[in-house]
Amino acid sequence: MEQPNSARAITSRHGTAPARATQGRAAELTELRARLGPLQTYWGYVLAAVGSTVTFILLFQSWITAQGPDGRVAANAFGRLEITTNAMNVWSKVAPKTPPVTGMWAILASAAIIIALCAIVLNIRLRNELLARLTMISLACAALFVILCLIYLNGKGAELKAMTGRTYDLGGQIGQILNWATGRGKLAIPGTSTASYASASLTHWGFLAVVTSLGSTMAAIAQWLLLRRATDNPVRLSWRMPIVLSRAPSNDD
Repeated sequence: MEQPNSARAITSRHGTAPARATQGRAAELTELRARLGPLQTYWGYVLAAVGSTVTFILLFQSWITAQGPDGRVAANAFGRLEITTNAMNVWSKVAPKTPPVTGMWAILASAAIIIALCAIVLNIRLRNELLARLTMISLACAALFVILCLIYLNGKGAELKAMTGRTYDLGGQIGQILNWATGRGKLAIPGTSTASYASASLTHWGFLAVVTSLGSTMAAIAQWLLLRRATDNPVRLSWRMPIVLSRAPSNDD
């Protein structure tokens, strides 16, 4: 007589365990959705934050490079130069000097990006119109500074290219011969060889930074417009127009 009761107890235990597990998973999903709710609402600000972070990282990459007989030079947005030289013009009296490359535009862009990121985080928490406008202005300024930085570095291309070129005084000729004798370059003799030269060139990192900065600004503006539209029109109007049918008066009337 005790076997049916024990079977029922075992069945009830096995039946309540999956139900509790399902309820636990449902509670976890509900909690996760509650936490991700602001991120889903402010998707534009999230994209702007990700794009701004990528732009900030790209500022440390090489934006312009120049290569010549005496080596290679590269510069990032902050004006940091990476120089590889064969010391071919060490004895030259007219050896090219290192050009001054400032990182002012990159510093301004970094400051604008940091302000924008702080404003985005605070705006997601506080939902303030002033913070939303501060976000858009900061991102627009960051995009402008990135573009100006790219234009500035492009203007420094000729000076960077001159660092890697030849000099033709006595010291430069001796350095050229020693460079050729050690197998690290060609000996330039008039009319005996053909050589191709290229000026300094911008890398894809700078253009990618421009794209990400502009994309972040557009995402923030789109988010602001959507929230503003939702605030101004909290109730959506139906697209269907009401149709009123009027009956003709009867003859009895």
